[in-house]
Amino acid sequence: MGIKKTKKFTPEKRVEYLLEEGSLQSLTEGKKLHQAHIKYQWDFYSELAYQRNLIQDQLIASIQESCITSYKIESWQRVTRWKYSGHPFSTVGSIVSWGGRFNIGKDISQGGTLKTFQALYLAQSQATAQVEGLGSGTAKSPLSIEDIALANKSSFVCVSVSGILDRVIDLTDKTALVTFAKLISKFKVPQSILDSAARLNIPLPTLIKSPGPLLKSLLIDNWRKEPAQFDIPANGQIFGHLVYLAGIDSIVYPSSKTGERCLAVFPSNFDGRNSYLRLDDEPPEKWTPRVISSENFTLCEKTSDELQLLG
Repeated sequence: MGIKKTKKFTPEKRVEYLLEEGSLQSLTEGKKLHQAHIKYQWDFYSELAYQRNLIQDQLIASIQESCITSYKIESWQRVTRWKYSGHPFSTVGSIVSWGGRFNIGKDISQGGTLKTFQALYLAQSQATAQVEGLGSGTAKSPLSIEDIALANKSSFVCVSVSGILDRVIDLTDKTALVTFAKLISKFKVPQSILDSAARLNIPLPTLIKSPGPLLKSLLIDNWRKEPAQFDIPANGQIFGHLVYLAGIDSIVYPSSKTGERCLAVFPSNFDGRNSYLRLDDEPPEKWTPRVISSENFTLCEKTSDELQLLG
């Protein structure tokens, strides 16, 4: 009987990579540079906020004059996270984190300088409602929008909604922004802001002068960049706030992912209006409101648990 030879194991070669190195001085300087960039963004935002405030009444009037009336929707889709499924008309989730494309959330309202306001988001189809509502997919993805929608593993519900909205600003037509763009085209960038940009060695800031670039900035796919990096609202959120103050019921806009129409609805502006939204199917819970109108729009600002307690 022979002796079985065993393999001789040798230690694997150890490979090390240096991912980053730096001195205490470089770390300190990096932090100062980061703070300088944040200050620059806030200075620029504050300056434009001041200029907007000077003509706010004119901006609001331009929105009111450009709106359309009696906007009817049939079988549009509303996607919500599962935890909101008992109350699909709840807008509480819209102010979580940075908020939505056209409304301001809690994370950019911490200092009290910006007030949150809630919105209800709808879309023409289930696929668009899901990718918009759950934040999945990009406009340049090689997958179809249906593939992207099915690939999202989050638990969600999708309900069909119909209704009529009294006053709507329609961003599928850039002519709705002509007067608004003309007003903000007169804004100026102060020399102090230009000097700050030069010191930081970043491109000099530019201002929007016409409806096309304005619409593009409102519908940009990566609208969360400014809220996430600098805690300042995106252009869409600033515009949404003015629409909200104008008492408009909703913003119609094309999805950045599918091109289909979407809605950002402000139920708190239903007060005194004929606007309403209605679930097309019977809800599973008796306490779930099937219709939201001027008589009960405040229910949108409650969670499922709060609504259930009300009976």
